[in-house]
Amino acid sequence: MTKTKFSRIAVTAAAIAAAAAIPALADDLPNGNGKDTVQTICSGCHDLEPITSSGGFSKEDWTAVVQSMIAMGATIKPEEASAITAYLAQNFPPKKK
Repeated sequence: MTKTKFSRIAVTAAAIAAAAAIPALADDLPNGNGKDTVQTICSGCHDLEPITSSGGFSKEDWTAVVQSMIAMGATIKPEEASAITAYLAQNFPPKKK
């Protein structure tokens, strides 16, 4: 394989990897304490669309969601879980009907 062909493959692979990360970063999370934790931890497993398009939840319900993510294998420290839950409850409360 020539250096030119290898370089083209490497650039293409990098572009694909970057494009795959864009949906998680493109979701617009409101500013606030815990935003960085949510963006880092949650988007490590899935994009943020399930959060941003949810109907919102109470703090207790967000706690249950975070605990279910942990039960499915997410590595979330207790202090991170608290920060995530507080952020989500503050910024994505239940929507009024």
